[in-house]
Amino acid sequence: MLTWICAVGMSLSLQAQNIFGTWQNTAYQMQYTFTQEGTYQFSSTQFGQASGNYLLQGGYLYLYDANNNPSVQYYLSGITAQQLHLSDVNQVQFTLDRVGVAPEVKGMEAFSKSKYPRVLAGSGKQQIIEADARLYAAAISFLVQTNIPEIDYKKIESALIKDFKTDAASTMTDLQALRSGMEYIFTLHDPVEIGLVRQQILGNIYWMSVVNKHASVYWDVTDSYTDVIAFDETNKLVLTQKDLDDYLDYLSLAYQNYGQQLTAAMRSELAQQMVSNFAAFRLEDKQLLACGSLLKDNLVAQMNAMSSREQQQFQQHLQQQPPSVDWSGADMDADMVKFLMEMNNMSHVSMMNVIENMGGGDDYWELKQTDDYGNIIW
Repeated sequence: MLTWICAVGMSLSLQAQNIFGTWQNTAYQMQYTFTQEGTYQFSSTQFGQASGNYLLQGGYLYLYDANNNPSVQYYLSGITAQQLHLSDVNQVQFTLDRVGVAPEVKGMEAFSKSKYPRVLAGSGKQQIIEADARLYAAAISFLVQTNIPEIDYKKIESALIKDFKTDAASTMTDLQALRSGMEYIFTLHDPVEIGLVRQQILGNIYWMSVVNKHASVYWDVTDSYTDVIAFDETNKLVLTQKDLDDYLDYLSLAYQNYGQQLTAAMRSELAQQMVSNFAAFRLEDKQLLACGSLLKDNLVAQMNAMSSREQQQFQQHLQQQPPSVDWSGADMDADMVKFLMEMNNMSHVSMMNVIENMGGGDDYWELKQTDDYGNIIW
């Protein structure tokens, strides 16, 4: 189990920390409240009040005003459950102390002790319960993008019990790391960001489990749903057959909006070249390709939310500046495919910009798992 969790930890690193809740600095008489939805409220006897959106990224805390204009930027030099250590652009350092206890991350209630209290194994004051095993199953479901059936859940549960009986202390540490990682995943609402985190984890797990030959039941279950067709060892990015198929579906839909068509023959040729040249693509192009499923779902959701008139306007906007290459008759060699990937990345940005300018694109995304009938499981 340690190998599987290490891969998750390597991918998420300190990002798993969240800042939801209320924080204050009594010396400066200021208070911040951060929500899981990405909003904040600020109050200070000296500076008054403010509110807007925030972004925690790359060791920095970015604050935006109510009109989504950049407002304040802090460097986050340290974070614990009870304190945030910050410095502003003038390198003035200060600390915010948590007020009360951290609120539970929305989504994690699906793996609570109250929902799955059954004790699986115990040693002294330590014990693992069904909620812990269900959390593992949810993590694998996230990676493979499908619901894990009960027969595979039982394999995960048995493996967790065996790990606990072998080394209870390490198992409890790993469970806490997994819980922190899943809490972080539940805070993400940008479909591309969700896709990139999934790819980071899956790539590290593939590298440790397959390339370095560290077998585990957790990987065996993951692998049974994951058809890896290309791997970039430098960046530890995998390309699965499902990701490729979904990306081509997304590409076909996108180019329909541009008034162009992806034929079956071109799709087949493009797929072969993408697999063969995956490692040679730019990093951002590989990441976009590996997020095919979420990109397609996002575009479909945005278009479904439009009226017929809005869809027509959307397509008219795009067709005013179509991609600068008509690749329907292109010679599909490696250089052409690399060029097309860069163009496709630009086309994705253009579509999202048009959607945002039309008043969409800022929808609140929640990570949920549904069964075959569309019922929400978690």
